Amino acid sequence: MQCKVCNAFIPEGYMYCPVCGEEVIIVSDFEIKLEDNIDVSAVSETTELPDLDEIANKPYVTKEIVIREEDLVTGKPQTLPVIRKRLIIFFGIIAAIFVAGAICGGVLISRYFSYSYQFDKAKAEYDRGDYKEAIKTAKHLNSLGNDEEGMLLLADSYISDHNYDAAIAVLYKALDDYPEDVTLYDRIVDCYKAENNSDGIHELINNSGDTTLALRYSDYVAISPSFSLEAGSYIEPDPIKLSAPGEGVIYYTVDGTPPSADSLQYMGPIPLEIGHNVISAIFVNEKGIVSDVVTKEYDVELDTPDPPQLLVESGTLSVPELIGVTAPEDKTVYYTSDGSTPTVESKEYTAPFLMPLGKSTYTFICVNENGLVSEPVVGNYNLNMNVAIAKDMAEYAISYQLVSMGEMTIGMTYKAEYGFSDGKRSYYIINEYNGRSSTGRMFAVDIKSGELFRFSKEEKKCIRF
Repeated sequence: MQCKVCNAFIPEGYMYCPVCGEEVIIVSDFEIKLEDNIDVSAVSETTELPDLDEIANKPYVTKEIVIREEDLVTGKPQTLPVIRKRLIIFFGIIAAIFVAGAICGGVLISRYFSYSYQFDKAKAEYDRGDYKEAIKTAKHLNSLGNDEEGMLLLADSYISDHNYDAAIAVLYKALDDYPEDVTLYDRIVDCYKAENNSDGIHELINNSGDTTLALRYSDYVAISPSFSLEAGSYIEPDPIKLSAPGEGVIYYTVDGTPPSADSLQYMGPIPLEIGHNVISAIFVNEKGIVSDVVTKEYDVELDTPDPPQLLVESGTLSVPELIGVTAPEDKTVYYTSDGSTPTVESKEYTAPFLMPLGKSTYTFICVNENGLVSEPVVGNYNLNMNVAIAKDMAEYAISYQLVSMGEMTIGMTYKAEYGFSDGKRSYYIINEYNGRSSTGRMFAVDIKSGELFRFSKEEKKCIRF
């Protein structure tokens, strides 16, 4: 059957054109005799036949129709409004499922990145003995943050799973962040004990540098001895004292060789010799565990004394001063007056002495109780007084004064050799000689007035005749 509008083929049993949706009108068959009775003229007056050319050229709108299998039977295809309603319901269900999935996914993601949720999950797995799952969860937990509690949970899970090396690695990492937590050391020691690794315990405590920990684990650790003096260069240092925590014995060597239980046993302070010293020591605890070797080197020098200090600096003087030096009381001073360097065989300096007339040179040294000698110090002087009385006249005046006083001066000579000032006057200081030997008597003559005096060498004082 063909549609009378669009000429499309209409399957048998359809009530509508599957293309344009035009209703199908079925006309019953009738006999030719009846046709003759039809009043053609009447039909033509009441019904206007369509213009076939107009129909052929008229555009038409195709209706959307969904043909279902059951519609082929009933002949009632579904129209667009019904389809839209069902699509809305379908997509609504899909959207609801998507929203529900998004909510569930958000919750799961939130829990996955929640430190507290992951901690509780790992703790629950650990408590029920599922250590491998607890390890897996605790590893993820520690990727979310470096909390000590999380690290300990991971380490305990490894320990319960007998994976001691992994537990030690986690605990050492925790020590970097929490070095004061002694429980971390306890867990590491427990792991080393489980592996029978006493060397690991020894290294752990030695590297910590904490003597309190050494005492805490003294059965497993021997700490290297401590030295009372750090290595270096010293002048007359005190003897070296060694010490180590816990019960045991210290052994040492002084020749640079590694010490052992056959070496010298430390019984008291070790004196250092002049020069280079090398001391090596170990500590062996009561269980026989040996510490690492510790070695220190010392360069020892004796205390070379400082040179003495001159009372008067070198130079030319018009007013005489006493020549001398200052030095510590525990040092001995020696001197020469001929320009040579003094030794311990030279004259010992005890007190300042008079300055010679003209040019003179005095050299001094200090010597300590160990016989070490200071650098020499030299005083060069030139005493040139502004005098009114000549030196030979002063010498003659003393000789004449003594004769006038009734003394025998035959064989005696008098020499003006030094200068002296009491702050007001300056004097020639004249020595008395009997031949070549000094009698010990000394006299003074005022260089301006010529007055005569006796002179006390001890008191450095002029006394009138």
